[in-house]
Amino acid sequence: MSDLFGQSARELVERLRYHSGPYAKYALEARKKYVEIRLKQDKKIKSMYIRIIKNIAKEVRGLAANGDSEMKIRHLVELEKAVAQEIASLNGEVDEATAEFIAEAVEAGLSYSQGVTYKLLDEAGIDKAPMIRRFHKVNVRAAEAVYARTINGLSTSDRIWRNSQKAGTSIRTIIQEGIVMGKDVREVARSLEKYAQNGKQTLARDYPNMMKRLGNRIPQDVSYEALRLARTEMTAAFGEGTIQSVRVSPSSKGIQWVLSPSHPVVDICDTFANADHGLGRGVYPVGEEPMFPPHPNCLCSLLPVHEDPDDFVDKLKEWRENPQSQPQIEEWYKEVYKAA
Repeated sequence: MSDLFGQSARELVERLRYHSGPYAKYALEARKKYVEIRLKQDKKIKSMYIRIIKNIAKEVRGLAANGDSEMKIRHLVELEKAVAQEIASLNGEVDEATAEFIAEAVEAGLSYSQGVTYKLLDEAGIDKAPMIRRFHKVNVRAAEAVYARTINGLSTSDRIWRNSQKAGTSIRTIIQEGIVMGKDVREVARSLEKYAQNGKQTLARDYPNMMKRLGNRIPQDVSYEALRLARTEMTAAFGEGTIQSVRVSPSSKGIQWVLSPSHPVVDICDTFANADHGLGRGVYPVGEEPMFPPHPNCLCSLLPVHEDPDDFVDKLKEWRENPQSQPQIEEWYKEVYKAA
């Protein structure tokens, strides 16, 4: 969790605070929401994987109740139904949880510009009810778009299914190895439980002969790929919420790519963070934002850029008195506010 709570995380918060200026409150609140969702998501998905492996270990241990002590090939056949059922359950639960976390992350991404917009409208004496409806619609559409997106031809559901199948393969591999080595059913059950709780390193320490034979046939952590996918989707959702909220906020000028301090090598993120489109380094005009995140486990952040609050409230008041005096606000009024 060092990427969320370590020195680099604190440096990122300071960067967000600096670049958001008078809107720092909203930037930090959005970041806090992102971290809270990430922690909740990681804990929930990890617990799902631990639970299903423990359930299968219980089935393995139950073989001893029938007088069987040594793992046999026929046991693998008997256990297959339980393994298949647990993996199917895991797939459905992870899919559902991912969709929920995507929706929460979009809402968190929206919160910065949403809060700014409500505040500015209130100060100018303009009814914010239409924008409450507009942000709700944006939230729903953005969450649906992130969940439905495809990467290398695979939808979010497809990628979750693939990870679930990998988990099933790892579980079957450990059971099969117990059969080959003639292990006691209780010992195989314990090896499954230890793998679920602490990963491959525990098996390497407690069952060196087994791990020597297995090699790289099981991953270091059975839930790693699922966590990486969930984190990437959540980050994409947070970014999409940020982007879509800027597109409907009247005071928005663009979006800034804030490079994560935890950035070991130069890559496309450095390019995005240093590009100049006439609004300052790393700031992109509304509608011209780069793809986010550009790679898995990206720790960079997108930061809405808004006009100075006092200046914009003055513009809103002038527009309210004479709509033609502020053509950009009048355009926003017709296309976004009035159409909400």
